Amino acid sequence: MSANDDWLRPIERAIKEIKGRGGILLVFPEYRPDLVKAVAHRLGLRYYDYRDEQLRPLGPDAYRVGLDDLDRLLGELGESGGSVVFNVEALLATKDETERARWFTGFLSTDWPAVLVVPLTLFEPPAQDAGQVLHLDAQDLPEPSLLGRLLH
Repeated sequence: MSANDDWLRPIERAIKEIKGRGGILLVFPEYRPDLVKAVAHRLGLRYYDYRDEQLRPLGPDAYRVGLDDLDRLLGELGESGGSVVFNVEALLATKDETERARWFTGFLSTDWPAVLVVPLTLFEPPAQDAGQVLHLDAQDLPEPSLLGRLLH
């Protein structure tokens, strides 16, 4: 890992702390799909875009998807190895604050069969002692490319 990848070190440490099993909520200061893909690629995890794969095909009925459906999918992804599951917030945005808080707690307390990293930008997860909620500081992140800035 190069010096440019120093921002990934806390994520690597968190994965080691949970011994490659369980959930990590990765809180970005802004929407950075480029860095989410970099996390997956550089840490050898599968990249899965929940919105594109699960919600977009449902169109206007996507709001009907339950958080238990998300958990079933996460279990499947965990069974097939570690994953970064992007755009989960597209589903969380359709739920109220109580449901989201319950989901965050359940996600972090589940013994997933592999590491599952869920990036967040919009919603603040509950504080955890286990180091499973990581807040990334904007000053530590690489600058977005010109193309990256144009795309979002």
